[in-house]
This record gives sequence, C-alpha cells and structure tokens, in this order.
Amino acid sequence: MKSALLVDFDNVYSQLRQLQPEAAERFARHPSEWIGWLTGSLALPEPHEEGERRRLLVRRCYLNPNWYQAYRYAFLRAGFEIVDCPPVTSQGKTSTDIHMVLDIVDLLQHETRCDEFIVFSADADFTPVLRKLRRYDRRTTVLAIGFPSAAYQASADLLIDERFFLREALGLGRPSAEAANGLNGKTSEVGDLRLAESKPTATEPKTSGSAVASPKAEPAAKVTPRPATPDELSEIAGRLWTTVDESSQPVSAALLASRLRQEHPEIMENWNGLGSFKVFFRSLNLSRLLWLSGSGGRVLDPSRHELEGTLPEQDPESPWWGAEEIFPVVREVCVLTGAPMLAPRDLKFLVKTLVQVLKAQEFKLTLTVQSVSRQCVESEGLRVRPRDVTFLIRGMQMNGHVFGQGADDEATLTTRLFNQILFLCEREQKVLDQTELGHIRNWIDSPAAA
Repeated sequence: MKSALLVDFDNVYSQLRQLQPEAAERFARHPSEWIGWLTGSLALPEPHEEGERRRLLVRRCYLNPNWYQAYRYAFLRAGFEIVDCPPVTSQGKTSTDIHMVLDIVDLLQHETRCDEFIVFSADADFTPVLRKLRRYDRRTTVLAIGFPSAAYQASADLLIDERFFLREALGLGRPSAEAANGLNGKTSEVGDLRLAESKPTATEPKTSGSAVASPKAEPAAKVTPRPATPDELSEIAGRLWTTVDESSQPVSAALLASRLRQEHPEIMENWNGLGSFKVFFRSLNLSRLLWLSGSGGRVLDPSRHELEGTLPEQDPESPWWGAEEIFPVVREVCVLTGAPMLAPRDLKFLVKTLVQVLKAQEFKLTLTVQSVSRQCVESEGLRVRPRDVTFLIRGMQMNGHVFGQGADDEATLTTRLFNQILFLCEREQKVLDQTELGHIRNWIDSPAAA
C-alpha cells in the first residue's frame, strides 16, 4: 500500500510530553524505530489485499524551528522532509495545519496515487480533510494523542490509541492488560488486548455434548469450595469488565455465572462463600458496571448499553441510588465524551485517593495510576479500571494542571476535571444549560466557582 506520512511534530511532542516525558523524547530522537513499526507491524486499514505491506512514499515532518530545532536532524536521518513552521502570531501559533492541508491536496492531485494518508496529529481541524480523503477513496490512519473528538475518530479508517503507540511503537514497556486495553474506534488491532484478555476459545460454554457427562465422570468433577485470593478476585474482575466491554447489549448474569464457574470452579462453587452470583458480583464493587434486575439479572455499562426495566438510580442497591436528577445528564455526557461513568461517590473517592497518592509519592503517570487503583481496592474495596483513572488524570492535565507544583488538592483537581468535561462537551457541540451544568458539577463535586 502506497502511503504518505505527515507528522505534526509540535502537536504530538507536546501531548506526549504531558503524558510521559520519556515517550516524547523517544518519539523525537528515534523516529527510525517507530517508522519500522509503522511499516512492518501496524496492520493496514481495510480494505487491502492479502499480504500487502505499507510503503511510505512521502515522509514529512512539520516542525517549529524556534522551539524544536534540536530534533530536526533525527528526522532528517530517518528520511523525512522537514517543513519549517515558525510562529506567525504573538501567541506562538504556527501555520502547520495550513501546510499539511495544502500538501494533502497536492498529493491527491499527484500522478502517483497514495492509497493511504497517515496523519500524526490530534488537531480536530483535520476532520474535514479526513472526510475529503474518504470521498476520494483514500484510506486514513491517525495517531491522536490526548482526547480526539468523536467526529475526528469517526472520520478515520484506523485510529492508533496513544497507549498502544507507546507500548508497541516506542517500546516503553507493557502496561497491565487492563490499563492498556484496546485501541479506539475502528482499529484493526482490536484483537491486541481484548482477545488476549478474554481468550474466547478457552472460555466459551461447553457444547451440549460435552456438558452431558457420563455418570462415571461426575465424581471426578466434584470440587472443594475455597475462598479466592486477592489476585484471583482481580482476575475475575477483569474478566467481567472485558466480557461486558465486548458485548453490544447487557450481558445475561446466567451467562457470566456459567463462564466463571468453568474458569474458577473451586471459588465459584459457593460464590466465594456468599451463596449467589448476584451477591458475589456486588461484593466485587466494580466501577461502571451495574446489575439490572429482571430476566434473571443482567450486567451492563450504562454509558454503552441501553437501559430497560428498572433504572439504576431507582435500585436501592445501586451506587446511583438517589441520583435520579443527575443520572440521565451524566449518562448523556459520558456517552458523548467518552468519560468514565463513575457513580458520584466513587468519583469523589477516586479523586480523594489521587490526592493522597500525590502527597505520598512523586507524580509519574503510570505509577500514579497503578497506586490509585490499588489504594481504592485496599481502602474501600472499590475496583476502578486503570484506564478510567488515566482518562481523569489526563483530563486534568489537558485542562492545564501540572502535577507536583503544590496545587494537587481536591478542590483544584475537581475544578480542572469539571472544566475539561465542559470543554469536551463544547467540542462535541453539546450545549449545557444551567441546570445541566449544576448536575455535572454535583457529579464531579466541583466547587461552584469553577
């Protein structure tokens, strides 16, 4: 596949630096390494011929020479053309986006056809360009560090998730499966983590033939109940999250129970001593996942699945109990922005835990996320997905917060998070009225002066 690679260096480097300084330096100083991954390992966007490989006909890096001149020569050695984009305004704004758009238009008209355009930028201004490329029957692959808009994601054929890029392209270690789960949107890499976690061929229910065992085999199948270890409970929690993630509709509790019995027969013989799957499920205290009564019970993520029957905010055992007014607004905002739909008390506790962790140790994104997730379980039994913690911390950073500079208190962090949620809503063209703003503020527990 003939491809053109266009890199908005300022955008990618600055976003990576906020996320992980080491990643920014590796991206900037060793482009040949991630170019090798791009051409040799990253799957091609559909459709493509079997056995086809990516060939980069064009490599262009758009760079502000006033700020990033030190990285220029690494990209030259990697075969890039450098397009200088110095600041054109007193605020430091460059003309990178204009240069990139003009180059894309030129390449569309070139006699040598480029089948794929690879854009390294999270600038939502490129959304119309991606749509134009689609109209001209070109494939688009996008690396968007940070919080790309829903329209930007939907306009790309292949979206490279930042965590996947850090791990696979920059070789910065393999986070836990839960922390790194999945690529965004329509990526051909979806099997990367989800299949590794779920292993469907190993966990599908037995066929009717194998389930009807002979009487002689029954004594061998008898198990002795035992309590689960903390690691086993974490594994089970991840299994439940993954199964619900992979389903387009609420998952039957009976199906989940059956799979867990097959995978952990000794623990699930008496549901870890709790007598029923429903009680066991609630004891795990899994953030985002809710139990809906009726039809034998169903488990869902309210930001992804349609709600039927009893609403979560009307269930006395639900973490959303009593939140009738804010639940529909929070749900709409989370569906729109991709924010994790944590119950108000869970979100409040998570932010408090983050404050405590920041007081005890230096901020480093990966370690801080791990510490917050672990401490939530140890302190309150609350299981929060590392990727949700990452989303919230990154949101605070994207709103201008710099951790470790003395302002890591609860009021400041909730204000940053509140403002970031508002920004994401505005970007998706969602206008919140004063009542809705009040509900979001109550959800985040942000000061009224935010």
